[in-house]
Amino acid sequence: MIYVLMTALNEEQGLADLLPKLPTHVDGHDVQIIVIDDGSTDATSAVAMEHGCITLTSESNHGKGASLQIGLRALQDLEYDALVFMDSDGQHDPDEFAAMVEPILDGTVDLMVGSRYLANPGRGHAPWNRYLVRSASVVLLNTILSLDITDPYSGYRAMTPEAVGCIELIGDRYESELEMIFCAVHHELRVAEKPIPKIYGPATSKMGMRYGKLFGRIDVVSRYALTIARGALARYTHSPSKTKEPISP
Repeated sequence: MIYVLMTALNEEQGLADLLPKLPTHVDGHDVQIIVIDDGSTDATSAVAMEHGCITLTSESNHGKGASLQIGLRALQDLEYDALVFMDSDGQHDPDEFAAMVEPILDGTVDLMVGSRYLANPGRGHAPWNRYLVRSASVVLLNTILSLDITDPYSGYRAMTPEAVGCIELIGDRYESELEMIFCAVHHELRVAEKPIPKIYGPATSKMGMRYGKLFGRIDVVSRYALTIARGALARYTHSPSKTKEPISP
C-alpha cells in the first residue's frame, strides 16, 4: 500500500483537477489518498470523498504543519510500503508520482525530495520572494547538514515507513519540510532528490491568508529561521543516531 497525504484549505477545484490524474497503482501497490481538510469553507471535503479519499476534517484552520501531524497520527497503526506528500493546489505534477515513489519501494532511498531546481537552478516562474529565500538558505542548510540539497522547501516527497517513524514535527505551519530534512540527517537516512517541474499559479499560496501578504511572508521566513536555528543546535549538541545507513549525497 502507498498512502498519500495532502493538506487542503479551500481547494475544491484544485482537488477536482488533481485527484483523477493520480495513479491508483504503482508497481503492484495500491494507492490510497488521505486528505486533511484544514478548516475549509468550500466543498473541499466533499470533493475528496467523491474521489474515494480518506478525509479528515478540522472545524477551523490550524496550518499545514498541524494538519500533517493529524495525518501522520492517522497512519500510526496502518501498514504501508511508502508515504507520499503532495500539495493539493496543483503545484505537484501527478505524472512524476511513480518516479518519486519507486526508489522508496525498491529500498534505495529513505527520503526522496522532488526538486524544482535540480535540473534548472534558475528562477523560472517562481515568485521572487520564494526564490530569494530558497537561494539564501540552501547554502546555509547544506553547510550545517553536509548535504547537497537544492529544494528543501519542496512539499513533494516520498518516504519509507521507517523514515516516517523518525519524523518529529513541531511547527504548525510551513516548517514541516525543513523539520523532515533535519530529522532525516539526525537519523542518517538516505536522502535524494529528483527533478520536478516548477509549477506556480495565481492561487497556489496561502502564506498571506492570516496576516496579509507582507506580514504573512515575514511570519513564514521567521519560522524558517527558527527551525534552521533549532535544527542546527540539535545537530551540534546531540550525537546522530547509528541505526540507519549513511546519507547518500
